Amino acid sequence: MWLLTSRGDGAPTTVQILSASIILFAGFLLRCINRGYQIRKRFQALKAQGIPIIEHSIIFGHLKVVGKLMSSLPPDAYPDYLQTQLQDNWRQLFPQCTKCPPVVYIDTWPLANPLIISLSADVSSQFTQQHSMPRFRDAKDFFYPLTKNRDIVSMGEAEWKVWRKRLNVGFGTQYITSRIPDIVEEVEEFVNDISVRFFLNMRLHEQRGNPSPLAVALEDTLSKMMFRVNILNFVPYYNPWRHLKLWWNYRTLTQQLIPPMQRRLSELQADGTIPRKTLIDLIVQALEEEAAEEQGSNRKKPQDLIGLANDSLEVVVGQLNVFMLAGFETTGSAISWVFRLLCQHPTVLAQLRQEHDEILGPDPWGAADTLKKNPQLVNMLTHTHAVVRESMRVHTNVGTVRQGDPTFFLTGPPGSGPGFEGKKLPTDDFGLWDGVSAIHRDPEIWHRADEFIPERFLVTDTNDPLCPPPNAWRGFAAGPRNCIGQHLAMVEIKLVMAMVVRCFDIDCRWDEWDQRRQASNFDLAAYR
Repeated sequence: MWLLTSRGDGAPTTVQILSASIILFAGFLLRCINRGYQIRKRFQALKAQGIPIIEHSIIFGHLKVVGKLMSSLPPDAYPDYLQTQLQDNWRQLFPQCTKCPPVVYIDTWPLANPLIISLSADVSSQFTQQHSMPRFRDAKDFFYPLTKNRDIVSMGEAEWKVWRKRLNVGFGTQYITSRIPDIVEEVEEFVNDISVRFFLNMRLHEQRGNPSPLAVALEDTLSKMMFRVNILNFVPYYNPWRHLKLWWNYRTLTQQLIPPMQRRLSELQADGTIPRKTLIDLIVQALEEEAAEEQGSNRKKPQDLIGLANDSLEVVVGQLNVFMLAGFETTGSAISWVFRLLCQHPTVLAQLRQEHDEILGPDPWGAADTLKKNPQLVNMLTHTHAVVRESMRVHTNVGTVRQGDPTFFLTGPPGSGPGFEGKKLPTDDFGLWDGVSAIHRDPEIWHRADEFIPERFLVTDTNDPLCPPPNAWRGFAAGPRNCIGQHLAMVEIKLVMAMVVRCFDIDCRWDEWDQRRQASNFDLAAYR
């Protein structure tokens, strides 16, 4: 029904369309203003309660403060660097405190919903381990274009428990070790191929030709994913071309993923003795179980994935997409940082090569064949394992963000100073961000925190200052909803190192790269 009178033929006029658009925009604007007022008011209430917060403006919130902190970083710096910026500048930001605060309340509305950033391992354990809080609602918005939120990351607690139990066996140590020959074969080519081979048992051969439609769709979707709409990304967020591309990419991913699933379903139904342990097997089995529960145990098992209900089909695509994204993004970043640190620390590289000579044999080019014949050798690379963990401590991947609740309060840990120690800290309507980047570099937790010392992860004596304290290392998150694929990621990274570090001398040429990108206005070396 039109708000203004239409033309005689019933079609809306330009004035009517414009008027309706203005009214809708005005409603959206009023809603934003009201939301902003409520958020600013909440921060003023926190201050009145005696909770130390960064100097807060009723108009700008913390936008100016955060903008100033981030302006000292390279323009394309990852948002997680805000955590270390808060940690490094706490004396200026919290002049009333005698030590670095365990939590920081951040108000950057309308760019983001309000956050509580945990700079304390004790605090992070409260909402990830002692109480496993649900995922932050903005994270669901981010994953929706790729998975329709039918994935293990976005699922609610009850559904997540069911799927985590179903999929655990496919990420177990024993099973991953049995798949090392396949993984090695793909490591010889490219990390993208590893994920697809492991999850779908199909080969992409990305390095031998043009990128596959699956890889193109996945990467293009990743480039268009956004956490939430705000005044800065309003136009690109609602750009019809973006939504068309996301729809097309999801369609492409579905078309690429369903055929191997269908082939596997046919194989399993033709031979009931085939062990069901791969991710593709576990998803098919789960769908069969769900169908049996819904329509009775005598119901015939599905013969065709295309004939599945839309919800079930979305679960298939959603689970596979989120695992491929994790393998593509986080594992690739971790590998890059490992090699960067090895370039900076030749002594560590020499120790690594010595371990590989001793365990994998003196011929570096024969490491792949050795590991294919004896996959268990990867578990003997203890120093390599320590190097990876220390690299992930120094250069951390994304920390988890959970959703606060009116009934859930954080507690200031012992020794956190006046204003925090023992105080109940409200979380209602806040995202709870595990500040892993800051926690991993906290000198009160880590002895010689700014140094790259892999040996700290080989120390077993708890009295040794190098020994990592409980809950301190959070490279794959912690608690029940930690990363299900962490063992697979560690195996992939160790295999890459085992097959590369003795065969090549890697040199970093960041200065030349920066010149090409005209990024010389910042001291980028300080962040590498």
